[in-house]
Amino acid sequence: MRIDTIDERLALFLHMAGHMGLHELDPSAIPLGELRAGAQRCLGCRTGEACRDFLVRSAENAPPPEFCRNADTFRRWVEAAIEGAPRR
Repeated sequence: MRIDTIDERLALFLHMAGHMGLHELDPSAIPLGELRAGAQRCLGCRTGEACRDFLVRSAENAPPPEFCRNADTFRRWVEAAIEGAPRR
């Protein structure tokens, strides 16, 4: 199956963000420009099939694959979420 529609790409972007532990992240915590840029990188990616396979086969919170154009962005967002988390 080929992944080549905008909806499929954006779904992968959101799935990868959730996979990285960002499903509880307040979207307002990410500057809109960064969010748009991340989505745009995903839309232009040529490894949609590999991305889908990674998400199906890997454990939750596994580091993003090296081929992911947003790997550094997701890592940075996770670090920012951890730093901004309330202390217990």
